[in-house]
Amino acid sequence: MSEIKFQPQTWALTLFAIMLSVSLHPSYTSSQGLGIAAIVNDDVISLYDLEERLDLLIITSNQKDSVQLRKRLSRQTLNRLIDEKLKLQEAKSLGINVPKSRLEQAFFDMEKQNKMPPGGLTKFLASKGINRLALIDQIEASMAWRDTINKKFRFRISISEEEIDDVINDIRKSKGKPEYLTSEIFFPVNNPKKAIEALNNANRVIEQITSGGNFSALARNYSQSASAAVGGDLGWVRQGQLSKNLDAALSNLKKGSISKAIRTIGGYYIILKRDQRRGLGLPQSQEKIDLRQVFLPLLTADINLLMAQAKSMAARAKDCSSMKKLEAESKSSLSGSLGMINTTSLPAAIQASVRNLPVGTPSNPTTAEGGVKFLMVCKRTGSSALDIIRPKIKQNLLNERLDITARGYLRDLRLAAFLDVRI
Repeated sequence: MSEIKFQPQTWALTLFAIMLSVSLHPSYTSSQGLGIAAIVNDDVISLYDLEERLDLLIITSNQKDSVQLRKRLSRQTLNRLIDEKLKLQEAKSLGINVPKSRLEQAFFDMEKQNKMPPGGLTKFLASKGINRLALIDQIEASMAWRDTINKKFRFRISISEEEIDDVINDIRKSKGKPEYLTSEIFFPVNNPKKAIEALNNANRVIEQITSGGNFSALARNYSQSASAAVGGDLGWVRQGQLSKNLDAALSNLKKGSISKAIRTIGGYYIILKRDQRRGLGLPQSQEKIDLRQVFLPLLTADINLLMAQAKSMAARAKDCSSMKKLEAESKSSLSGSLGMINTTSLPAAIQASVRNLPVGTPSNPTTAEGGVKFLMVCKRTGSSALDIIRPKIKQNLLNERLDITARGYLRDLRLAAFLDVRI
């Protein structure tokens, strides 16, 4: 039996709650279910619960069932069940309840990801003797925890525009450089005394993967990163985006291979390189603008006088109709409509002038070859590259911060919990 951490509470009430849970739990009708694997505060994890989760893990990770395999997986799987109990208990204390409709939608999405027809996943699990509720319970714990972290910590985290700009500059610089389609499994080390245990857990999972286990399924069950919810998928990772240890390992991996357990400040990682390519840079802009121009030719040597005239005219440009009158007033063949233009085809200086320019508002006059000009956007369609990517970058940065916060929060819940592990 593991060391028990006590919380102030009435033992009579605790024992009564345990006995009541055992007597009412339907799984205890079998001789196997009569056993208790662990007690988490006032909730019981039965041996039946543990065996059912082991069944689910072995089937979904494509491993060959054996007594030896179950023995190796039991403690890690039980730890996962304990964490899920703690997450659900904390969610409940905050009044968080995941609606059945969301759970069913997540189950349906999982079917689609695995290219199964509606009901196919349920039939597959039933054919292996597994109740679909075992998977629903796992999904519920994940969704409830995500809602809990957002409710408690989302409002405390802010992402600055400068941080987003830094990432955009990195993406620009990475164009043509290696990028890797990457998945991860993460084992945190919250206490230096637990480092060896985390390393052993990581090595056991590596052994399972090399023996034919499914990386994505193992990530869902064992990884303590937010990416566990999507099977460890990190998407395309730029060279230099991860910590030095992870970046070096990822660069040296062959396509389709996994790393050894890699130590970082936070814990141990297992990395899978699924594919690689050259960086594409920023996404292609889909924005087009209807652009008009007033051009004033330089007929004298006094550019300042011409600039003052352009500013005076621009102040009268209240909308596209008045812009057309000013074009006629300029008496220049270079004034007028420039047509519907893809913004990426414009010179960099003009892109900068019109990027945040509201429709129907004149730009500041600027010097041009042979004169002075100002512009007006009369219509915008589509999205610019930055409009497309900025919200995604912000969400990624937010998820990274929340993920780190969630790990520490779960660690604190474990330290404060009453845990009685009986296997």
